[in-house]
Amino acid sequence: MKRILALLLSLCVLVACVPTPEQEFVVNKGDNLAEQKLNETPDPDLSGEGLTVQKQTFPDRWDEDPIVENDRLIVRANTEIHVRTDGLYPVYRTRPTEITKETVENIAIKFLDKPMASSEALLTKEDWGRALQSYFDLIAKSEEWTKAGKPDGWTDVMDLNETPEELEARTNWYMEQIRNAPASLSEQAVNDYSGLEMYKPQSFMLASGGMAWIKFSNTQYMIAKGCKRNPGIYDYANYQDDLRWKEGNYKLWIETDLSREQAESIALSELERLGYTGYAVSDASTATLMDHFGASSQSIAGGWSLVLKRSYGGYPQIAGNVYASRSLYYGSGDEFFMNAKIETERFILFVSEDGIQFLEYQGPKEIAGLVNANVELLPFDEIQMRIKNALSVCFPYDKWATDPAVDPRPAEAEIFDMYLSTFTVREKNSSDYYEMPCWIVNFDILSYVSNPNWTWDEIKAFRNDPGQHGDYLIINAVDGSVVHTGSGS
Repeated sequence: MKRILALLLSLCVLVACVPTPEQEFVVNKGDNLAEQKLNETPDPDLSGEGLTVQKQTFPDRWDEDPIVENDRLIVRANTEIHVRTDGLYPVYRTRPTEITKETVENIAIKFLDKPMASSEALLTKEDWGRALQSYFDLIAKSEEWTKAGKPDGWTDVMDLNETPEELEARTNWYMEQIRNAPASLSEQAVNDYSGLEMYKPQSFMLASGGMAWIKFSNTQYMIAKGCKRNPGIYDYANYQDDLRWKEGNYKLWIETDLSREQAESIALSELERLGYTGYAVSDASTATLMDHFGASSQSIAGGWSLVLKRSYGGYPQIAGNVYASRSLYYGSGDEFFMNAKIETERFILFVSEDGIQFLEYQGPKEIAGLVNANVELLPFDEIQMRIKNALSVCFPYDKWATDPAVDPRPAEAEIFDMYLSTFTVREKNSSDYYEMPCWIVNFDILSYVSNPNWTWDEIKAFRNDPGQHGDYLIINAVDGSVVHTGSGS
C-alpha cells in the first residue's frame, strides 16, 4: 500500500511539473548545450606553451529575500558560495569497471595480516546462545515497559510488537541455529586469500590472533577487522536521536578521542598505501563499529565514519553537504539527456585510533580521459534564475510541504549553503559518464503542513548537527539543467 501511495505521489509531482512554454527550460536537459560547450575546448593540456586559461569567478555570497514568493511558497537566499580558488573547471569522462577476485585478494593482502585459517561456519553454539539470551532480555524489558504503560525515558527498551506465536517461532529458530552450529569454528588452514568467492562472506583468523571478514561482488567489496559476521557502522549522524545506543543497559556506543582531522589523515594515508589516490572526504560522523549476529551485537571500536569520493583535477566530487533527506529532480528516467540513475564511486570507511577497521568500496570507475580542461560555465545570474524557477515551478506542488487544505500558510525555504562541485552525469547515447561541474544547493524547509507549530529557530538549530543538511537541488553549471540524482548518492 505504501508503495502505491508513493507511486501516486510521484505521478502527481510529475504531472504538476509538466513544463509550460516559459518554464520549459526547468525540466529539459539543456538542449545539448552541455555537449556543445564540452566540444569548444582549447588544447586540453593546460601546461602547453603560450596557452592562456580564463579564470571563472563567482560571488562570495548570495543574500536575497525573497527570491520566490507566491501563495504556496516563500524562498530566501542567505548563503556563502564555495567555489574553486583557481577558477578552473575541468570535465572528465569516466567509465564503469568491475571488481575482480584478484583485486580483492590484493587489497586484503595489503590491508590485513597474513591469514592462518578461514571458516564458513561463522557462528558457534556459544555465539547463538548469546544471541538467544539477548533476545530473551529484549522480551523481558519490553514486557516490563508495557506493564508500566510505555512511558517515555526508557532508553534501553524496544517495543517488539510480536504476537505470542511470533515470539515462539523466533525462539524456536534460535534453538535450531544452536543445534546446527558447531561447538567451535570449523577452521581450515590457509596461507593466502585465494579461497575467496564472489557473493560468499568469509571470515579469517589472522596471524595476529584477530579476526577479519570479507565479502565482495563485481560492484563492491567490504573488508572488516575484528568482525566475523555482518559488520556495520553505527553512525551518530544517522542515529543521533536513538539514545538506546548511548544510554541505558545496552551501552553499545563507544566514544572516541580521535578528531575528524586525525581520522581523515589516517584514512587518506592508508588508502594511498592500498593504492588509491586522488580521493577526498565528502562526509564524516562519529561512529561505532558493530559486529552483528542474530539479535546480539558486539561493539568493536569507537571512531569515525567517513565517506570519500574521487577528486577530479584536484576538485573533490560533491565536496558539499549532499547527504540530505530528499532532493528535487525531474523526469522519469532515461528519456532526458543526463538523467540516468548513477552509481557513485565512493569509499565508506570506519577509522579508529588503530587505523581503518572497515573498508567498503562501491561503484568502481576508471577515468577514460579529460574532455575539457576548463569548460565554460553559465554566469551566476543565469544560475540564480534557474534555481528560482526550479523551486517556484515544481516545489509548491509537493503536497507534503504545501497543502492549503491542511494549512493555508505557504511553506518557507531558505538556501543556506551552495557549492560549485562535481557530480556524475550520463554522457548522451553512451554508457560512459561526465564528471560535470554542478551547483549543489542546500536549503531548509519550514512546512506548516508537517508541523503547524514549527519555527525557523528550531529548524536552524539542527544545521550544526552531524548529518543534518536539509534538502538539496543540483543544477548543471554548464547548461543550467536540473540534475536527476538517481539513487540519491
